[in-house]
Amino acid sequence: MKKYLSFVPAVLLIVGLAGCGEQGNTPAPDNSSTPIRTQATLPADASFTSQEYEKLLELRFDGYEEMTVAEFRGKVGASTDTKEYTDLFEQLSKDTALQELKDTDEDAEFLFYILPLAGDDWKTRSYSGEVTSSYTGDKARLEYSFTLTILNPDVLLVKDYNDTRLGVMSVMQDTLRNKTKDELRDETAIRADVQFQIDHLLQDTNQTAELSAAIEFAYFPLPAAGEKQQVSGANEQGDQESRRGGYGTKEDYQSLLALKTPDYTSMSVADFNAKLLAWADEDFSRMERVDADMLCNDFQVSLSEEDLAFIRLTVYLSGTENGEFVQSSYTNEVEADTVYQQSLPQKLERDGEQPVWCDLYYQFSYHIADKEKVTIGERDRLVGGMVRDIQRFWDETTLDELLTMTEDDAISKLTSLAAEHSSDDITITINAERVHFEHTEERREM
Repeated sequence: MKKYLSFVPAVLLIVGLAGCGEQGNTPAPDNSSTPIRTQATLPADASFTSQEYEKLLELRFDGYEEMTVAEFRGKVGASTDTKEYTDLFEQLSKDTALQELKDTDEDAEFLFYILPLAGDDWKTRSYSGEVTSSYTGDKARLEYSFTLTILNPDVLLVKDYNDTRLGVMSVMQDTLRNKTKDELRDETAIRADVQFQIDHLLQDTNQTAELSAAIEFAYFPLPAAGEKQQVSGANEQGDQESRRGGYGTKEDYQSLLALKTPDYTSMSVADFNAKLLAWADEDFSRMERVDADMLCNDFQVSLSEEDLAFIRLTVYLSGTENGEFVQSSYTNEVEADTVYQQSLPQKLERDGEQPVWCDLYYQFSYHIADKEKVTIGERDRLVGGMVRDIQRFWDETTLDELLTMTEDDAISKLTSLAAEHSSDDITITINAERVHFEHTEERREM
């Protein structure tokens, strides 16, 4: 079987993995080898009662590890078809105290790593973590992300899935162990060593037709005395974040922008996506560099606003669509609708000594009825218009107005925009469960 790591050619494909920012992924444990233990009591600030906690743990059925994923899903589904469990699952997703125990506590591990296999987003799940060297002072750092995709839930055992997850984390956690300072400064050698470990791991994992794995990593070497640790420029929110890869070169962008022909907007989505896929396949390293620039909003090549718009919208959407196409080809399943997600910059004001703020994260999917007929221009107009109008709503709505809204109000607004930007050929759908709208309760009385 072809290794999945080299089988993912689409530019800007992996959404939500560690790069210049992380979107809700699960961090790995630190370098310690503390065994997972059972938590005797709930953490002090947990949102559950003991009875509710036990109700959740009733889903850890005897022998669940030896069940197939399909059997586990079926048994959990049959046991949780009640409003009580629906409410408990919603509480669980917000319980940060328990989440912080998921890598050291057996119960929390089950709730946050195993139980989600019975949820909606079960086929493909992403995890990420960071390893640092043990020397005092400046540290070498390895950031990694991996995605596990279940190919055959009727055969794959829950135990085998979890063993693979833990195995990847274990291999990555060991990469910097026992390395000297000189070795940690040799970026080329460390990257080669990590890549060797990944190739060996993926060869073993991807030989079955039950589960596939994809792994990405970035290494930030131990700086020499007096040097500063490598960081990227500021992203759109102004935060300093770590880059996952090198910078795109002038030649990288020249080759990519060659796809922006005078008639590209008239091309079918299928034809343009095929050209982008061929570009990505031609040089994977080139694709990674452009991907890193985009994730960090950090370029060392001068680009016009028109070129940036082409890369940020047209290339991004087509790259993500290609990711679903490749995944579908790999699993022989129906191609999933493309998902777009974004965290908007927090609105924040100082009200005396107390901050007043509002956050919005959203996710929507879009379905193209026929990629052979729909043009790139039509897709960019509708999907790009959706993104633009959400940003406009956020920019033009005052913080005072946002403080009067509920999450349901925000979902209703996004759903209305989705209807405005849908057509017979392209349908945009808001994923209400993936909209997070939060703010302080009210302004303080002056």
